[in-house]
Amino acid sequence: MSPAASHRWIFLFALLLASAALAAPASEAADESLSCPTQGDRLTFPYPPQVPEGWEHDRFGTTGGDTLTIEAGAFVSAFTPPDREEEGSPYRGLPRWVAYEMRALLDETGVPLQPAGARRPGHWYELEQTAALWRDRPGLTHAGLDRSYRGFATHWNRGHLAARAHANRLGWRDGCNSHVFINALPEQAGLNQGEWEALENHAVAVANLFGRVWTIAGPVFEPDQPVETIGAPGTVPLAVPHALFKILAVETPAGLEARAFLFPQDGVYHRCLATPQDSYDLGRHAVTLARLEALTGLRFFTHLSPAHRAEIELDSAAGPWPVPAALYARRCGPRGGRGLPGRGDPPDSGPEHHGS
Repeated sequence: MSPAASHRWIFLFALLLASAALAAPASEAADESLSCPTQGDRLTFPYPPQVPEGWEHDRFGTTGGDTLTIEAGAFVSAFTPPDREEEGSPYRGLPRWVAYEMRALLDETGVPLQPAGARRPGHWYELEQTAALWRDRPGLTHAGLDRSYRGFATHWNRGHLAARAHANRLGWRDGCNSHVFINALPEQAGLNQGEWEALENHAVAVANLFGRVWTIAGPVFEPDQPVETIGAPGTVPLAVPHALFKILAVETPAGLEARAFLFPQDGVYHRCLATPQDSYDLGRHAVTLARLEALTGLRFFTHLSPAHRAEIELDSAAGPWPVPAALYARRCGPRGGRGLPGRGDPPDSGPEHHGS
């Protein structure tokens, strides 16, 4: 099916959903009575993670690198343990990729819902799977990865790959579980709080339109380019990716479709709180799946046949799908869209605690 024909049936289908969504106002807001707990003595998630029955986070197959796959309830992360790292690898302490399924969430009249999230933790959660990064390491005097961001987070946020607002759609405890470093990397504050967030908003609307959307996201390091690191002396040094990528995939009546995006970390971005959602040109960040594979060394959609992979590659740089505004649970802009403040989350306590 041609892109024009695909857009026509998307538009007709969306009109049916949008007419219902416009019939009632949204009522979701953050629950100020909820707080993510502080971490105890155990290096683990604050709540036992559990993937919902029937959900397939890496449904289409992502491969590349000698990684450990960690199921985290709302997402799955591919993380390279220190004993499997190649010499000089910039991926120390960073996930190679994160993938997750997100489903539509509408009330009985078709209005998009944005579940309340708990107040985020002041310190992110450390996991036993990453403890080898700092245990018995000469020169390291501070345990954990959270300390690596201290003093840098105003410019380099602890950027979620699986968005906390998306995890909240499964439950606020899943949102708390998203604050782990197998789901984070140093992300330019302008990107994290700008175009990246606008694309997260779009992904929710896409899920509400098609019923489900799959996200794959991760870092990009360009070969033969210098790599900046963050972390004060005595902490685990973390490499700053040159770019971040994100892939969205949906199953439509016309078949599987995918869209790929690339965001350089040295770009100029626009804060979501001050920029209307419709003014973002996310299409200028669209790239092909083939380009992302060349940049990352990963392979996407490996569960598909070569012919099927070639088919979805054709439109992978087509940019965002057309989605009616009424299917957004939240839109960027001064009013937060649909009457919701900010990200629909409680305010952070300071610049050290930024993150999507």
